[in-house]
Amino acid sequence: MHLYVLARGIKHDFDRMINDLQAQYLPYKSHPNYKKNKMVVQLSVRPVQLFELVFPREELDTVQGMLWDNNLAMNTRDKMGTAMVRKMLGAKKVPKFDESIPRRLIYRHNVACYPVGIKEDTNDPEDEHENL
Repeated sequence: MHLYVLARGIKHDFDRMINDLQAQYLPYKSHPNYKKNKMVVQLSVRPVQLFELVFPREELDTVQGMLWDNNLAMNTRDKMGTAMVRKMLGAKKVPKFDESIPRRLIYRHNVACYPVGIKEDTNDPEDEHENL
């Protein structure tokens, strides 16, 4: 069973809640040997998070190169339900990036990243707080 929950909170309290959830073990009755061996499984917590990364426009290819490759990004971006999120954010589709530029490596084991959208900076002083 999968239960999707939208949650927000202070980072250290949020992390503690996740740790407490991961410490839960539940009976696993579907296992064929359940009657002989009382089986339990650990509650699996898989965060699904939306991040806004802010950087100079000229570095779009560099940032994309850290997060995904063009084949994965273009094959999954609209299959992941990103079109609705992109519309809510007022963003445009993420373009392919130049894969010939040197890649900066970041630790991404057991993490999947999918493009949602891009939005240009505004030069309107009223929006200055959004660019901080």
